[in-house]
Amino acid sequence: MRMPNFIDRHVGSRLRQLRLSRGMDAPDMARRLGIAASRLEAFEEGRERVSAETMRQFSRILRAPPTEFYAGLAQRFETSATPRTPEEAAAQEERLIADFAKIRDAKSRDVILALVAAYAEFGDLENR
Repeated sequence: MRMPNFIDRHVGSRLRQLRLSRGMDAPDMARRLGIAASRLEAFEEGRERVSAETMRQFSRILRAPPTEFYAGLAQRFETSATPRTPEEAAAQEERLIADFAKIRDAKSRDVILALVAAYAEFGDLENR
């Protein structure tokens, strides 16, 4: 089984929040979806990725547009802007190293290293 990523966990968390805000318990939601309660739990914990069709069903049952499931996700990246101080740069470096260490697939790590190396060599093309 794959490891949940932060987007899967965020969407799952929002799914649970939306369900609870509508006063719907998990067994009722699972019944309406035609799935086992354990599968709904897997979605809500981010252990199972929500397909487009399942997202459509969630949206219909919860009367929420798909964008509601991603609300607040961009805030995770607001601190990703160019650092203004050496402390902010150090914090970004620490976060990059910590996130990179979580990647277990060797090929994915190699691709990311190559991307970073190419970017470091050629710089910010947008500002050229």
